[in-house]
Amino acid sequence: MNKMKKYIYSTLLVIAASAAFAEIKMSAIFGNDMMFQQNKPINIWGSADANSRVKVSFNAKDAETKADASGKWEVSLPAQKASFEPKKLAVFENGKLEKEFSNILVGEVWIAGGQSNMEWKVKSSSDKLKAIESAKKLNGKMRYFLQSSDAYSKVPKSEFQEGSKWIIVNETNVGGTSAVGFYFAERLLDDLNVPVGLIYAAKGGSRMVAWTDKETILRGWSKHHADIVKLLETYDEAAYQKAKKTYDEKIAEYNATVAKAEKEGKKPPKKHWELQYYVPSKESPTVQEKTPTLHFNGKIAPMRNFSVRGVLWYQGESDSYGNLLKNYNKSFEMLINSWRKSLKDDELPFLQVQLASFGLLKDWAPTREAQYQNTKLFKNVYMSQTVDSGAESDIHPRDKTIVGRRLEKVALDKIYNVKSVKSDAPIVESIEYLGDNAVVSFNGMGAKVVCKGDVRGFEILIDGKWVPAKAEFKNGKVVVKSTDNKVIDGVRYLWKNWTLPEVCIYGDNEMPAIPFERFKKNAGI
Repeated sequence: MNKMKKYIYSTLLVIAASAAFAEIKMSAIFGNDMMFQQNKPINIWGSADANSRVKVSFNAKDAETKADASGKWEVSLPAQKASFEPKKLAVFENGKLEKEFSNILVGEVWIAGGQSNMEWKVKSSSDKLKAIESAKKLNGKMRYFLQSSDAYSKVPKSEFQEGSKWIIVNETNVGGTSAVGFYFAERLLDDLNVPVGLIYAAKGGSRMVAWTDKETILRGWSKHHADIVKLLETYDEAAYQKAKKTYDEKIAEYNATVAKAEKEGKKPPKKHWELQYYVPSKESPTVQEKTPTLHFNGKIAPMRNFSVRGVLWYQGESDSYGNLLKNYNKSFEMLINSWRKSLKDDELPFLQVQLASFGLLKDWAPTREAQYQNTKLFKNVYMSQTVDSGAESDIHPRDKTIVGRRLEKVALDKIYNVKSVKSDAPIVESIEYLGDNAVVSFNGMGAKVVCKGDVRGFEILIDGKWVPAKAEFKNGKVVVKSTDNKVIDGVRYLWKNWTLPEVCIYGDNEMPAIPFERFKKNAGI
């Protein structure tokens, strides 16, 4: 046998060996520095050689299975208690160790989901310096699964986007983590004294339908929202080229405006945020943040049945108008059902954030009401109040600490059943109409109702128009009066976008009352 033949023969042997012993492949959700959810089954999956024997070992617990004809396999290890002691995950194929991951903790794992206010990073928050100092003391106790905000797909992905990985949160990388997520996790770690992990899944400007799977959308929207369904049916090259042409024209127009301003020695205009974030792609004929399924397919589908404690959900700005607002509760129901089905957890809790105070968009009052109704309509859905925070002319308030810590308070109360913590906000319980005045009674939901400063933020309905009310606080109730002795037909509180200066009713647990709008029966409204 000459040298060339020997070379070819050797090469064929290598190829044959490679085919006979396929490398164990596993999702990026499994890796060094990861975290498993305590007290829930530890589900693990991957691929190997067809029909090979696979054994998985973690913390003295083993599980074995046989890969199917395509090489896919999955096992489930028994639930384990939280521990700060790092462990190793070992994966064997036909008795041989093929994969080993180290420095793994067991603790509390939450998904940080939503749009830009969840995407907002620690480095851009008002407490970033405190966060850096805090991160120095974490000593590896907080983990963060990092994936790109732009991980999206037309079809459900089985794997996460390249580059997705777990990191150990410390002072050098904390700035790049979700601010709301970090401030939540930081406090939860201290209060429960267990490791805490976050799985990041957010994208600025995204609608709820972008986070919902196709089957759920087609089943839920077939009669209610035809334009949403239509978007699912127009994924083609022609639609992309049309959208790209329009986008390119807008970019060219903007660039010409900038060039003109520079030539005239003027300050160039800022690029409109839609030109920065709503860039068409071949995955969608319109902007991907608005397109159904894309972010679910890219970020949630690959998670499969990985066990987590719950979801932190900060979103709603992009669903606060038109048909989207009209169908807000339906969209939310489809979202939570979609995630619960995908993660195989019918009880998966969702902790949502009620929209903060903001002055430049309409319809945030009814959006907040819809968010509140989510807690009444759907099981294991809770809400954190933020109407007493925000920025009048910035949809991204820098104070993310108050949001994260209030979410943590809700988690302690509703999920971890810490009896000393009360997280519910006061709600309007009844309104007694007495001609030219009305008595508004609040239910403190376990807290004492208090008023901070003068009574403000109340309006009354007179002759079909809402006008500011003269009001006073007495024994946990608010008495509103008409200034001209006319009959009151309705009362509302903080029913506006920019609420912050007028927030005054709280529980003594520091939770601000839920905004409301109520009408007197038979008022003809």
